Amino acid sequence: MGRQRLAKNRAFPANLYQNSKGYFYYRNPQTKKQKGLGREKAFAFQEARKANAALATREPSSLVDWVLGRKDYTLIEWLPVYRELWEAKTNPAANTRYGANSLLKKLAESELAKMRMRNIETMHVSTYLESFEKTTGAGHARNMRSKLRDIFRWAETQGVIDVAKNPVPATFNAPYKVKRERLSLEQFWLIHAKATTWAKNAMMLALVTGQRRDDIANMKFADYKDGLLHVAQGKSGGQTRLQIDGSIKLAKVGMSIGDVIAGCRDLIISRYLVHHTERVSSIKPGDKVRANGLSDAFKQARELAKIEASDGRTPPSFHEIRSLSERLYREEFGPDFAQSILGHKSVQMTDKYDDLRGGWKTVKAK
Repeated sequence: MGRQRLAKNRAFPANLYQNSKGYFYYRNPQTKKQKGLGREKAFAFQEARKANAALATREPSSLVDWVLGRKDYTLIEWLPVYRELWEAKTNPAANTRYGANSLLKKLAESELAKMRMRNIETMHVSTYLESFEKTTGAGHARNMRSKLRDIFRWAETQGVIDVAKNPVPATFNAPYKVKRERLSLEQFWLIHAKATTWAKNAMMLALVTGQRRDDIANMKFADYKDGLLHVAQGKSGGQTRLQIDGSIKLAKVGMSIGDVIAGCRDLIISRYLVHHTERVSSIKPGDKVRANGLSDAFKQARELAKIEASDGRTPPSFHEIRSLSERLYREEFGPDFAQSILGHKSVQMTDKYDDLRGGWKTVKAK
């Protein structure tokens, strides 16, 4: 750390000093060497600023290079630029950003990252993905392929590689078989019977609303107003916003969304539909139940109900309630309605359900 400047010298450009005889001199912060600049203040200031600017250009910055129009990058040099562009465009949710950063970090550590973007061909990507699949599994390899495809798509749009030269689409996607078993309605009721009171409420909310675990944990009593349950889905960063009619009812369940919400009310004061009912360590009655807490409670109840998986598979988790909900709504109300209440995106439903323009999409009873 350099020595503190005298008060009279604090307006000087960085690295410029004046000795007791009035001579200006510049000290290179990298080499610590000094060069005299004479007694003329204006000249010394001008030279010091030029030197500082020259030093600044030596500091590597891929984003600055991109702003200045640089076109030739290695993959590792392009990754921070891609991250900036992708985040600014998509405003990803925290979990999505975390997953993407994890993939980018692994990619930056690869031999592929040392190659120039324009020189990377399908063969190079395919070889990398095959190796990646062997060490991480098919699921992660599929995610990496998707991320690489987007990385090169952005490179196309910015002129870093030629249009139609994305090397990723021609690669094969790693075969992936879901090992987790589906949850049947019969199994749901068996697990429900063994669950705690708040876990029962969470399971019922997940079944009648079709929402994800994290969204169930975040639901508040205040979200239900004028007969509509308002859900800003966390996975979309709040971009998918639903107003679900509380009168929607699954015949096989025998309760409407409004009925289930009413059942969440008890003598405990809480903002959250799913809340703790007993004091445990630092947890107080009325506190929010965390998303992982829902998964743990479901697992405990599933084990008490003795629900086991078949050979080579894993037993259903809390997340499978969403799939069960989709199947029940599809059977009773049709695929379009099931698509709507879950807030999913698809080619078929994009025009009808995806163009929300920042507003709320209302899902009404049939």
